[in-house]
This record gives sequence, C-alpha cells and structure tokens, in this order.
Amino acid sequence: MNTILILGMVFFLFNIIACKKSVDPSFNDSGFPKEIDKIIVNKCATVGCHNDKSFQNAANLNLTSWDELFKGGNTGSVAIAYSPTQSSLLSFINTYADLGLTAIPSMPLNADPLSREEVSTVKNWIIHGCPNNKGEIPFAKNPSTRNKLYIANQGCDLVSVVDAASYLVMRCVRVGHQLPQKEVPHCLRVSPDGKYWYVCFTNGQYVQKFDAIADTFIAEANIGAGKWNVIKIAPDGNHAYVSSFDSDGKLVEINLNTMTISNTIAGSGLLANPHGIAYSASQDTVYASAQYGNMMYRIVPKLFVVDQLSIQKNAAPVLTPQLLDPHEIVMRPDYKYYFISCQASNEVRVMDAKADTLYKVIPVGTYPLEFAISKKRNLLFVTCQEDVNQTYLNFVGSVYVIDMATFQVIRKLDMPFFQPHGLAIDDALDLLFVGSRNVNPSGPAPHHTSECAGRNGYYHAINLNTWQALKPVSEVSVDPYSLDIR
Repeated sequence: MNTILILGMVFFLFNIIACKKSVDPSFNDSGFPKEIDKIIVNKCATVGCHNDKSFQNAANLNLTSWDELFKGGNTGSVAIAYSPTQSSLLSFINTYADLGLTAIPSMPLNADPLSREEVSTVKNWIIHGCPNNKGEIPFAKNPSTRNKLYIANQGCDLVSVVDAASYLVMRCVRVGHQLPQKEVPHCLRVSPDGKYWYVCFTNGQYVQKFDAIADTFIAEANIGAGKWNVIKIAPDGNHAYVSSFDSDGKLVEINLNTMTISNTIAGSGLLANPHGIAYSASQDTVYASAQYGNMMYRIVPKLFVVDQLSIQKNAAPVLTPQLLDPHEIVMRPDYKYYFISCQASNEVRVMDAKADTLYKVIPVGTYPLEFAISKKRNLLFVTCQEDVNQTYLNFVGSVYVIDMATFQVIRKLDMPFFQPHGLAIDDALDLLFVGSRNVNPSGPAPHHTSECAGRNGYYHAINLNTWQALKPVSEVSVDPYSLDIR
C-alpha cells in the first residue's frame, strides 16, 4: 500500500506541475527570446498598455508575443530587423542619448525608465535581426516568392522594403556610394523578372543594383556627374536609360548585366531638362519628356536622331516654363498610346504612339506627377501632389484613376495623403500603394523622430476591390519619393 500511495502522490504532483506550467506566465510561450521576453512582456505588455485587453487604446500595438509585435501598430512597423535606427520601439524605450534616438513620451508610460542594460539588450536584439526564441527572423520565409514594395526615401539615402501581403516595412537598406553628402535616391525600379532592383541619385554619380531576393548590394555603374532623376528599364531587362535633369541634360544607357555605360545621348543644347522616359514597342526608339514647355524628345539611338515633338495641337515645340510642363511618360501595355502627366496644366495627355501626335487631353487634379498601371484592370493611376483634398480638409493631394480603354477618369481617391508622389500596383494582391512625401511643415506631425534631418513620410495600402485603405497609415523615413513593386 505504501508503494502504491507513493506512486499516486508522485503522479498527482506531476500533474499539478504540468498544469501550472501551461498557465504560469513565466512559461507562457510569447515567442520572444528569454531576455527580451523579460523586458517587453513584463514592462510593456502590461495592464492598461500593450497587452491583449488594452492594446487597441495603445496605438493598436500588441506586445504580448513576438507574432503580435510583427503585426505592427497604427503607424506600421515598430521593430525592423537589423535596423535599430528605424525601429521606433527602441526610440520610445530609450532615454540614453548615446544609445540612439529618443522619443516622447518615454515608455513604459508612467513608470520608471528602462535601465541602460535593458535598452542595450533590446537594441542588440534588433541589430541581430529580431529573432524569436527559435532563432527565426521576421519575414525571412519564402524570400524568392515574397511580393515586396520598395520605397526610396530620398531624404535619408534609405530604401524601405515592405512585405506587400502585410503592408509592413520588413527591412531597411542603405543605398548610395557612401559619400559625405546625402546622395538623394530619387528613382527606384524593379527589373521585369523581379530579380533585381536599381536606384539612381540626384546628388550622386552612380546607379546601384541590388538583389531583390536578399535585398543586398550587387554592383554599381559610375555614370558621372548629373542630376539623375529617372531610371527606365527596357522590357527585356538587359538595358536601362537614366535621365539627368539639367538645363543641358543627357540620357545614359546602362548595360544592366555588366553595369557599364553602353551609350550616352548628350550635346550642347541637345536635351533640356529631360525627365520621364519610355521605350517604343520595338525598343529601338526612346521618348523623354522635356520638363518645361510643351514638348518631348523622340530618340532613335542607333541612328543618332533626336527629334523635338510638340504635345499640343497646332503648336510648335517650345521650352517655355509653366506652359504644360510634361513630367512623366508611360506606355499603355499594348503600345498603341502613351500618357504624359503635365504638371503645369493639370492634365494627362494621351499620345498616339504610331503617329506621335496628340490624341486626347484628360483633365486631372493639381500638379499631376507619377503613374502606375494595373494591367489586370486596364487602369492608369496618377498622383496629383498638390490637389485639394475634398474629404480630408487638412490633407493635400489625391490619386486620379483613368480607364485606359475609354480615357475617362472613373474615380478620384481622396484619402489622408499629404503630397502623394510615388505609387505602385500589385495586381496579384489587388493593392495600390501610395507614398506621401509630407515634407511641408503643415503636414501631419510624424509619429517618431528620424535619424536624418526632415519629416518622416508615410504610405497607404489600398484595396482595389473595395477602394478602401487597409491601414490608417504606415510611417517610413524622410521624403518617400519613388515606389515600385516586386
């Protein structure tokens, strides 16, 4: 009997321990590494703050687990793997200037600040990729098939990499040749096969190439001094033209396989402020907008021919500012027509691609700039950076949606944009992404401080089935200017 009693007691105690283990918070599987769990779960995911019951009143940021952390909050991502300076989680818990950025209000709210050791622990965890307790890095799965949005922040020489499915910034990539001055990444484009992305700089002399799976630097081409504004990749993905936005400007063609210059189109008085670029269907002709006036250039590189074309009926091509001021050019996917945004006349002009003559004028909002195309819906989107926002009166800018078959405006998107510029379409996920520069001091105050001088901008993800924004706002770095989708 004694033996049976002892065995019974052992079994009873074992079950109590097992039960306690399943409910004891110290054994709760938050997914954080032990040293991070001790800080975040015990001091941030507390009653009235970032726990399951109250996180909706705390910027919608739930810190009870690693999985919840990487769902972000009202302003998007707060912890970005390998990027402590871009992780607002760190700046809000940090009160030590030598450890990085600090933000107000200091967290934990109404409690003692975290110790230097605790802040350093969180910072080192971010530097090493924000792993969970199994060593897994956020957003590291399926790198070759993941849909991604790229945002060039020209105020910080930084590219934000967004996981398109969750709309959250997953990585930040430093770009530029590491010169003393800011190089200003002005235009970013993804290759047609989705394997690479390229960026050019208005205050640098390089075009850089990055691997779009690992988002790591591969190579760069030195294209000389210039105000490099737009990079346009040929449909075959092997070549690209880059425009230098100077009064005596130029176009440089780059072999993207070797990252070397294969052609330069330049000469005294030849190209004035070239900006937008488009290829013809055969790729033997290149079009470039002349930013000021009413004209564009038609270039046949193999014949060394450069023609000036008016985009007005019965008007000669001139370079008079504030006439039309053609900014961007994009071909309709069938190459029968192309579209030109005219920022001075607030129009999108439709050109017949066979005759290179004006076909139609489409009035849009104030200061139209960038284009994006949904092939799936046969729609053209254009950002109107300074348009009056009829819905959100303290905000500025809109996106016009044009049916490319009828050339009619079918919708105007008035959302809490502020100076929208770059935009991109993910047809696979039915998403429109719009970046708001927010460089005007009258724009919405940024949620957190930036490592660079200037105001953080933000982006919206918009469902193209419902035409509704999927998150209130997602903040990035200073002046998010150019967007593209992988």
